[in-house]
Amino acid sequence: MNMKQPISETPEFKYASFILRLGAFVIDALILGIILSFLRMILVNTLSLDLRMENFLSDDLELIFTPFFTVSFLIFTVGQLIVFWLYYALTESMLGASPGKLLLKLKVTDINGRRIDFMIATGHTFARILSFVPFLTGYLMAAFTDKTQALHDLLSGCIVIPTREVVAPKVESEVEVPEVV
Repeated sequence: MNMKQPISETPEFKYASFILRLGAFVIDALILGIILSFLRMILVNTLSLDLRMENFLSDDLELIFTPFFTVSFLIFTVGQLIVFWLYYALTESMLGASPGKLLLKLKVTDINGRRIDFMIATGHTFARILSFVPFLTGYLMAAFTDKTQALHDLLSGCIVIPTREVVAPKVESEVEVPEVV
């Protein structure tokens, strides 16, 4: 007597470890820090933007919120957000991973292992903002989920896998397994 045993329609993957993901995060933070430093330098020189801390403190060293709402400060903040968005959305949609992940041979895919498009990468990028709040809790989730998914991965339906690490290919049929007597 033969029994039909269904085979999973989705491939199984070896997921990237939390430590590798942390390493990629640090590399990306360093690269973004350098890019944002150049942006700051450009904006300070072109907009006469003064971001020194003493400009945000009163004479009795209390924080003044008025400078946070100046046009030049808002331009600087929006510029940072655009750089952050394009850094992740373009690299993950075009290259399959951010530069930090590429260096550690990781890639970002959808749940089925397919490359994500620009719109999904954009959602993945802006969901990262939620992973920062509070105290990188959304990133720390990756240490405790089965697929090492951080909050932004769960919200956008993405996984991070080592390059070329599919364990079982996608099969859409059933296999007959003979019963052992």
